[in-house]
Amino acid sequence: MPRGRQSCLGVIYCRDFQGLPKAYRINIWEQVALAARIFEEGCAMKITEIKPILCQGGIRTWTFVKVTTDLGIIGWGDASEWLRAPAHSKIIEEDLTPLLIGENPFDIERLWQKMWTASYTGGKDLSVAMTGVETALWDIVGKALSVPVYNLLGGRCRERVRLYYDNCDAYGSGFAGGYTWRKGDTSLEGIAKQAQYIMDQGFDALKLHPVGLPERPAVSRSISLKAISDTVAKVRTVREVVGDKVDIAIDINNRLDLPSSMALAKALEPYQMMFLEDPIRQDESPGSYKRLVDSTSTPVGTGENLYTIWDFRNYLESGALDLVLPDVCHVGILQAKKIAALAEAYHLPVAPHNPNSPLSTVISAHLCANIPNFLALEYMSTEMEPPWRDKVMKPPLGAMIKDGHLELLDAPGWGVEIDEDEVAKHPHVEVWYAGLRGWEGLTVK
Repeated sequence: MPRGRQSCLGVIYCRDFQGLPKAYRINIWEQVALAARIFEEGCAMKITEIKPILCQGGIRTWTFVKVTTDLGIIGWGDASEWLRAPAHSKIIEEDLTPLLIGENPFDIERLWQKMWTASYTGGKDLSVAMTGVETALWDIVGKALSVPVYNLLGGRCRERVRLYYDNCDAYGSGFAGGYTWRKGDTSLEGIAKQAQYIMDQGFDALKLHPVGLPERPAVSRSISLKAISDTVAKVRTVREVVGDKVDIAIDINNRLDLPSSMALAKALEPYQMMFLEDPIRQDESPGSYKRLVDSTSTPVGTGENLYTIWDFRNYLESGALDLVLPDVCHVGILQAKKIAALAEAYHLPVAPHNPNSPLSTVISAHLCANIPNFLALEYMSTEMEPPWRDKVMKPPLGAMIKDGHLELLDAPGWGVEIDEDEVAKHPHVEVWYAGLRGWEGLTVK
């Protein structure tokens, strides 16, 4: 059967996904009837319920947000963040919901401004909560108009979304299809095997982490010469395996001071890194990032803990970044689109941070498909995920990944639905602080 829209059959088939079960197909006559009703009522749809739903996501929490309307259209959003999930949920339930019940979900920009100004001050918990609601509104509008969200944003600049594989720190680590976390082989031999494994799957970009830094929650942010030497050896090992076929990024997780960041960035210059991520806490000083960028040819990026276009402006105006790394499920689609446009004005690429839920990956991919200055999207490797990752969302994320890229569905909204029955099997358990001592032996269910 030919691919694309099969209107004569009354069904829209998703490109390259004709083999999906019938439940994943969209009846075009239902969409026409719904569109007619929306037109007749002047798009006077109203929000009737907003509900955050927490799900144990392995080494972090997935927070899905369900927004229901009076026309029966349900939108799914994502407010995933690795810790303090109950705080995000409380903000959604107690602060944002009263502001939005009875409002028209089509008014996304106005409702974002309403939430922002009513909250008086910002921060991660507020931004993540707002994003959960906002992204659900995009899903509703896309479903109501029977178009993918990327078309609401202006269409696609690319057919497939390039992914970078997180992570290349051990061979055989993670849950690997089971319920207990394994450390894996972190030797240089293990790193080499993991790099080859990643390349064999078709990925042309990957990310790893440094060796020998003080373990959290250590106060020191200084790096030793041995840690620099060991980290360089790790990067060198990967580069020798992948050659110039794969880009390499390194994530420091905000754990260094400025002199240490300068020393490490300088030592990594011969290996042509894709980027050095979050060497210094980004909420502390754009000036320090400016000094770091001026000291090295290694590209420096940050952004997962910056939440608005105003936060990014302070970095870009001073030339403090070589690329921007916003987390779409921390900033939302509206802000992410504006941040990408601001970066484009400075001729900088965008590589979104995304170690979150399967839904967050799809949401982020819609933005990445749309913006012209996209570099790569972070992808949490399958072995790092709990075995129910591909059960909580339909169609499953795994069905969309091919040769190191994500192929979005040609379906309304995000093109996916959350399975609430499956989510209910995995109630929220806070594991972040236990993880500060290492994930080895962590068992999830």
